[in-house]
Amino acid sequence: MGSKNYLNHILINAIQHLPIGIFWKDIHGQYLGCNKHCLSLFDLPSEQFIIGKTDAQLEPAFKEKQLPTEALYQSDQEALIHGRSVIAKAMTLETIYGHQQFEITKIPLKNRAGKTVGLLGIAIDVSSKFNSEQKLQEKTALLNSIFDALPDFVIYKDMEGRIVECNRAALKLAKKKKADVIGKTIAEILPASTAKVAIDYDTQLKSNYKSANYKMEFELAGRQVYVDVHKHPVIQNNELVGTVSISRDIKERRTTLEKIATLTKHDQLTKLLNRPTFLQSLEDIDQDSHWGILLIDIKKLGQLNSNYGTEIGDQVLIHVGEQIKKIVPEDAFLARIQGDRFAILTNKASSPDQLNYLCNKLIDKLNRQIAIQGHVIDLAVCIGAANYPNTVQDTNQLLTCSEQALSRSRKHTEQYYTLFDPVLEAHAEAEKRLIVDLKHAINNKAIDLYYQPVVDANSKAVLGVEALARWHHPEQGLIMPIKFIELAEKNNLIGQLGEVVLEKACQQLALWRAQGIDIFMAVNLSPIQFNDPQLISKIKYYIDYYDIPAHRLEIEVTESALLESNHTTGHMLEELINLGVRLAIDDFGTGYCSLSYLKNMPAHKLKIDKSFVDELELDKTTTAITRSVISLARELNITVTAEGVEEESQMKWLQAQQCDQFQGYLFSRPLPSDKFCLWYKQHHATHNNITYLQPAETNMSLPVL
Repeated sequence: MGSKNYLNHILINAIQHLPIGIFWKDIHGQYLGCNKHCLSLFDLPSEQFIIGKTDAQLEPAFKEKQLPTEALYQSDQEALIHGRSVIAKAMTLETIYGHQQFEITKIPLKNRAGKTVGLLGIAIDVSSKFNSEQKLQEKTALLNSIFDALPDFVIYKDMEGRIVECNRAALKLAKKKKADVIGKTIAEILPASTAKVAIDYDTQLKSNYKSANYKMEFELAGRQVYVDVHKHPVIQNNELVGTVSISRDIKERRTTLEKIATLTKHDQLTKLLNRPTFLQSLEDIDQDSHWGILLIDIKKLGQLNSNYGTEIGDQVLIHVGEQIKKIVPEDAFLARIQGDRFAILTNKASSPDQLNYLCNKLIDKLNRQIAIQGHVIDLAVCIGAANYPNTVQDTNQLLTCSEQALSRSRKHTEQYYTLFDPVLEAHAEAEKRLIVDLKHAINNKAIDLYYQPVVDANSKAVLGVEALARWHHPEQGLIMPIKFIELAEKNNLIGQLGEVVLEKACQQLALWRAQGIDIFMAVNLSPIQFNDPQLISKIKYYIDYYDIPAHRLEIEVTESALLESNHTTGHMLEELINLGVRLAIDDFGTGYCSLSYLKNMPAHKLKIDKSFVDELELDKTTTAITRSVISLARELNITVTAEGVEEESQMKWLQAQQCDQFQGYLFSRPLPSDKFCLWYKQHHATHNNITYLQPAETNMSLPVL
């Protein structure tokens, strides 16, 4: 075989085994041959099957494979006519592998004379490349769709600050077409001041390659815009090629946040500031300025709600808020800080005179009748006020001090408003601490009893004692009853205190009886104790528990308490007498209409108050009243004890009037139990048994004492 034939053989053999489809045609488009890859790829029986046929003639053989004959013919003609290679890109043909994309190159074949005698076709499978490109195109289209669908305003600028790309939202904001903005700078679109801010951030970003975030407010296309801008560098191949800014319109969000802030900072009913906001305002005040704070309470709002319903109560709150707003300075902090409480913080009314004026103005405006939904409401308020730095030197204490002042106004119903007074409040604080200590003392039975003897007016024999409570405070020393009894009554402690005194008195009486000291024990009861339905059963319990004769226990009740008593109290007094306990009316003569009550009073004893004894023979009226009381008591067979006998002249005058018993410093001061025992032994007389005169017949029904 010649070398030329050998080379042809090698070339043909190589073509036959190439993994690409190769075919050749004549100038009429008839196939002259193809390689094996073509045959297998398109499932052709043999090379002879296609020789002499055109694509159109082969189409029936492909049946449903739909050979693109027209496209193949066009590319053939283009290569033949122009005498140059033609590439038909992305031509879809169906192969044994299904639809594949081919890049088909048509190369004109020329003879030695340069005349085109046919075509060489090379079909390269570019399916993977085509699919990648198609996916890229689809992805790009998707990204473009997303880009244009974004509600944010996206703008991409090159290094010269010219707009390269922007999305539909940005164009809509500017009310421009894309052609009108591409290639333009921000300075040509935005207001000068706004553009300068954006350009400054661009310049900064280009120097440090760092993203930036800022907010801008400006007017664009007749619309006020407030945007949150995020600006980022665009880097390709480690080189900064531009910037992209993503801006979001937050005007609506800001409006919403402002509405939320308004809702969270204000009371929903009155639209005034709420408590947290007021407290924050109080915390933030300028401490170099003078401030006044006022707390306003609506009296009996709960009762009003019960009587008329909460809807009426709400209308009252709204009315009060509106009226206060009309009076206080415009820049004052006005809040509803509690259900029925309003607060005012102002630097326009900080002196005592200014606060007095404002309080009076508020009282005058608010304390009046108002009509709401056909109901006439008697509106009443009370006010507590404090000022800084005149009376309160610490702004953190302003609210507390005004609350203390308000508390004082609430307690004193005749007092519409109170200005904080540090001296008064110091006393109040001391009283609060004393109340706590008193509770502790009562709970621990740390109340001592002192005993003042009661002697027979003639023989001076010791007939009994009056138990008097004393409190030895661990820090303040001895506190007298005039101080702590009132505290106990005001703070609902008198019942517990009275019970401690009663038990200790009964216990002491039992101890003395065991020592041969057979006397009576007088114990004072507060009117408040008669509110205790268990009072009689408790007294009976102590009598039984300590095994003391009931007639040796004398219960003293003040005349004023009896005058204020009710049917229940009268019934309890009857029960006491039925137990055998003796009843004494203490401080007799200090009340009114005393004599008219004696006919219904089953009392065993009257105790003439010390104030009468002090004025004997000094004041004619007092002397006459005392003489009459003793005389009347004798007529009614009621024993009379004169309290506070300190002078011998007093004793002699009382003896002359046939007073039965004496009690006072002339005989002894109140003594603790051990000292009383010593005193008793020194002054003991043989006639030590008490003899009670039986009271005259009385009306025991006691309807009202």
